[in-house]
Amino acid sequence: MKIFEVIEAKKRPVDDFDDEDSAVQDADQDKIPHILMQMRKAFDVDGNYEFKFKDGSKHMLDMKDIVAFVKKYMNAKPLEKEAMQNQAIESLEGLMSALKSEEPKAMPKIKGSRYMSSFAGDYDDK
Repeated sequence: MKIFEVIEAKKRPVDDFDDEDSAVQDADQDKIPHILMQMRKAFDVDGNYEFKFKDGSKHMLDMKDIVAFVKKYMNAKPLEKEAMQNQAIESLEGLMSALKSEEPKAMPKIKGSRYMSSFAGDYDDK
């Protein structure tokens, strides 16, 4: 009986995608929600929300921390936003360090020729 099963199995076409379908069980089961979506949910329920982090921990945050993080995030540049998100989703300590990290310093004004100064926004008509 085994020989016939092997022969029948060889006759059927092989579909490489069958192995992938059986391996995927529940892709969203271990997925952690985006940190800003968690902030929004927490804001909607007045801070009564448990944040989930990549390290597996769950913590409640104060509303003042939530509001401060969102304000800082909204004022950041795109690359800084991505870095803040990555740091904040790791753990509670990462979120607090992203919140406490120093704001980027303003670029110094360019001194030089009249053209470059006006181009850089430092033009004085004197």
